[in-house]
Amino acid sequence: MASSVCWRCLTNATPQHALRQAARHPPQPVYVPMLSFSTSPTPHRNPLNPKNAGPGAKVAPKKGTKTLIIGKKKFVAENRARRPAPGERKALRKRIVLSNVNALEVPGMQDINEENMFDGRLEGHVLGFSGQLVDQLRAVEAFKSTQGWGLFRRPGTLMRSETLDLGKMIAEMSSGDGPRKTIRKVLVGERGSGKSMLLLQAMTMAMLKGWTVINLPE
Repeated sequence: MASSVCWRCLTNATPQHALRQAARHPPQPVYVPMLSFSTSPTPHRNPLNPKNAGPGAKVAPKKGTKTLIIGKKKFVAENRARRPAPGERKALRKRIVLSNVNALEVPGMQDINEENMFDGRLEGHVLGFSGQLVDQLRAVEAFKSTQGWGLFRRPGTLMRSETLDLGKMIAEMSSGDGPRKTIRKVLVGERGSGKSMLLLQAMTMAMLKGWTVINLPE
C-alpha cells in the first residue's frame, strides 16, 4: 500500500536541512516603536494642553473668552436679621441707664436743692436728683456713660469740698449784691478724678437757680 507521506518531505524535516535553510534565509530584525512610560491614562495625561487632550477631557478656556458653567448652585444662607437703622448703633452705644431696680435703696437720702447746695454740714454726703432735674440734665446731655449710674437705684452725687465751694460761688453771683461779674474756671485733673462730675454739679446748681445752661458734650 502506498504511503500518503512524501519521502522527500521526511528527508527535508531533518535538523541538517533546517540549518541549511536558516543559512540561506537569515531572519530580518523587527523594530517595535517604544513609548515613554506614564502612569496616567492617555486622555488625562495633560488636560491643560488641547493638543494632548483626549476625548472627554476638560480643557482650560482661552484668555478673554466667556464660559458657561452649568452645575449645582451653592446654597447661601439668607440673613433674615433686621439691619439697624441709621444712628441706632450709636444711640445704643451711648445709651445711659440712670437707675437700677436691683440695687438697694438708700434710706433717708435727700435731694439737692437751692438751699442745701452750699451747706457745709453735707460735706461727704450723697444727695439725689429729683425727676424734673434729671430730665433737664438729660436734655443737655450732662450725664456720661462712664460715670456708673447703672450701679445705683437712683442718680445721686457726692458733696465734696469743691462742690460746696462751687455752690457758694453760684449763690453769691445769684444774690445780686455788688457789681455783676463774669467768672471763668478751668477744670484740670487726671483721668477719673471727677472733672465731668464736678461739671455736672455746676450745671445742676445753675438749673436750680434758674439759669440758662449751654453744654457742649463733645
